[in-house]
Amino acid sequence: QWWPFNFKNLNLMQQTISENIIQLSSYLGSDLTLIPDQVGEHKNLYGTLSISCTFCTLNVKNHINVKNSQVTKALNTWVGTSEAIRLLNKNITTIISVPCLANNIKAYNNNSFFEWLAGLIDGDGSFLLSKKGYASLEITMDIRDEHALQIIKNIYGGSIKLRSGANAIRYRLHHKSGLLSLIKDVNGKIRNSNRLVQLNKICTKYNINLIYPNKLTYNNGWVSGFFDADGTVTINSTNTQLSISISQKTSELLLPLIEIYGGNVYIDRGSAQSFKWYITKREEILKMVKYFKVYPSRSAKIKRLHLINKYYELKDIKAHLAPPETLLAKSWNYFYQKWIKFE
Repeated sequence: QWWPFNFKNLNLMQQTISENIIQLSSYLGSDLTLIPDQVGEHKNLYGTLSISCTFCTLNVKNHINVKNSQVTKALNTWVGTSEAIRLLNKNITTIISVPCLANNIKAYNNNSFFEWLAGLIDGDGSFLLSKKGYASLEITMDIRDEHALQIIKNIYGGSIKLRSGANAIRYRLHHKSGLLSLIKDVNGKIRNSNRLVQLNKICTKYNINLIYPNKLTYNNGWVSGFFDADGTVTINSTNTQLSISISQKTSELLLPLIEIYGGNVYIDRGSAQSFKWYITKREEILKMVKYFKVYPSRSAKIKRLHLINKYYELKDIKAHLAPPETLLAKSWNYFYQKWIKFE
């Protein structure tokens, strides 16, 4: 008998698992019933995938109900977190490859992810249309940000490759179905004027109406993606001042941030050809930390964002000024090493 799929009250503390579980949930939909003759070689799987995850710092207990006894035996056990991620990813990949699901590729059933994706594309992406009429999307990021690009790849397809001679990786999407699905999701959310021109060429090719974005507001995931592309969070090595900034070649996308998040925009002293939005005030930075809790970063920068409260805690007790031989100084050094290594 084939049963409808349903997810409720998943409390996932590991982001990698969370992204995949939410992705799978939106693939299937809360009321989807799988039909046996649609799944072909996957008849060994139940129409329902029942996953219960209980997380703590050391152990993960997960259950996946399948007819294959070897898989069931492997999964109905207590395993380490990394092993649980491997097992879940393996079986989720199997499920989402079912043909009847392949045409409905989405990560979430809300706009926040699509807003994040649009922000990322505005900063690090490019819509391309070759002379022969082949359309594609490329996004290039730091090699530490592979996780962000893997999320996109898992949803829309495409490929990720290491760029030759650079500490960077490039995501490329060129097959029509995946590209049209992505365009549908970000159309109306792209804000970079150059990216809008690029997108319009592809929309014209496929007879799609280009939608212009509404005015940016605080409750929008776009800044999270834009920050993942062109943002930084740093501690000045001279005066230990904390700052969050986003850089661009023009001030067009940066000026609206002042009204919403505070800070200032100025011409970057390190480069006369770029502008930078910059905040250093504690209240403004903590406002951004609160924002990222609702609209999370998916790049390696999230590790530094998670350390900001600890930074202020140590700064308040002047740990950064403590004599080198004291435990207070060691606490600061330990924190700062984690900061430098993005841990």
